[in-house]
Amino acid sequence: MSTSSPRLVTLLALLGLAPVAYYIQGTGRTVVALSLVSVVVIAASLFLMTGDHEGQAS
Repeated sequence: MSTSSPRLVTLLALLGLAPVAYYIQGTGRTVVALSLVSVVVIAASLFLMTGDHEGQAS
């Protein structure tokens, strides 16, 4: 894992969508859809945090 880029590894957080989607199929509850949104928000924030940034020099 040390040779993988951190940004690529954070995309693996999207694998958390699989069990959530499976559970939504079984129950059909709206509350579970919020879990799906949470997984997407977490993955997106990790993706942005580990990305390249152009900062201002002080």
